[in-house]
Amino acid sequence: MAIPAPSPHRMNRHAIEVLDAARVAAKDKPIKPTPAVRLALSWLSLNKIAEGFQVERYWEALTKTPPHGMADYVRARDMQIYIDRWTKVAAGG
Repeated sequence: MAIPAPSPHRMNRHAIEVLDAARVAAKDKPIKPTPAVRLALSWLSLNKIAEGFQVERYWEALTKTPPHGMADYVRARDMQIYIDRWTKVAAGG
């Protein structure tokens, strides 16, 4: 029995779920991104859900220590903003 191919909508949802889980893991400190994170960002970019600058900024917030004077909550806020935006765009909004 063949497994049906997932729809682009479903793949967008899965990609956002992967990135949201990474956001939670990186809440207190930057993390090393997994291949799943890389694939999710690539997928959303390829499908015009995420713009290039958004991918770059999400990546920086996820993987790098914030500049001096920037609180960790700013990193967490920025990542949440991108997740919310991508969720809205993926839903057609």
